[in-house]
Amino acid sequence: MIKTVVGSYPVVKGKPDSIPDKIKKFFGKYDKYEYSIKKALDDQLNVGIDILSDGQVRGDMVEIFVSNMYGFEGRRVVNRVEFVKPITLNDIKYSLKYISKKDPEKGVKGIITGACTLASSIRVENYYSDNKDENLIYDLARALNKEALSIQNHVKMIQFDEPILSTGLYDLEVAKKAMDIITSGINVPVAMHVCGDVSKIFYKLNEFNVDILDHEFASCRKNLEILNEITKKVGFGCINTKLKSVDSVDEVKALISEGIEILKNNSKFEGSINDSVIIDPDCGMRLLPVDVAYSKLNNMVTAANEIEKDLI
Repeated sequence: MIKTVVGSYPVVKGKPDSIPDKIKKFFGKYDKYEYSIKKALDDQLNVGIDILSDGQVRGDMVEIFVSNMYGFEGRRVVNRVEFVKPITLNDIKYSLKYISKKDPEKGVKGIITGACTLASSIRVENYYSDNKDENLIYDLARALNKEALSIQNHVKMIQFDEPILSTGLYDLEVAKKAMDIITSGINVPVAMHVCGDVSKIFYKLNEFNVDILDHEFASCRKNLEILNEITKKVGFGCINTKLKSVDSVDEVKALISEGIEILKNNSKFEGSINDSVIIDPDCGMRLLPVDVAYSKLNNMVTAANEIEKDLI
């Protein structure tokens, strides 16, 4: 079973302590986020994560994208939304270069906030009618597709985050069309992360043009019922990222085992559970203390490895 993360990691700030970094700071070229990226990567490497994230340290899941697209002033839409240049590519390349020196077999994932979630988090002041305007959503999707195309040759997979879909605020047919636009031309595995209770909308999510559906199961055990009918690979969120208490290895093992037992009765997964389940946290970990985030990931990987031995 592949072990990964949903995306964000606590931002740990550092100061330039090496001579090259001090020189960069003197000339105004020091990147204060590089330390945070290295910390996120080191922690993931140390616990045994297979597909790593750069930690999404430069801002929240909305800010990272809208601050780098044409048509925005802050989170206000003032013109037609368009792609300008790759947003996450530099951090992905930096991450690959960094981890290649430590474990060249590891890879990184692309993480892109979906069109509906972005639309729900901004203020429309011009060009579009409101946050649910289909033209806004599809323009965002076209911009995000260009972002995905710019990174796909550097990542093991691309994950699109659409947490807003579990709220029922957005039309799922529109969201599905947007995902078709976003994933056009993508030749690496595509995941869609939707946290929250998805049990009532899962019938529709199962139709989306993605390879992996990633959901939370630790903080929403009701989602376990979707495993009876899922036809995609499963991103199995198994540690509760809402709590600052650390999930024990036994707790995580019990949850993963429960999920696997359900999947064994799903004909889609006959004989392929080990290759079809991706273990990760319920959601991003940005708001957790870094020691808690590390311990949660460590216990998650330990639990997954022990379960995997039983499946072989």
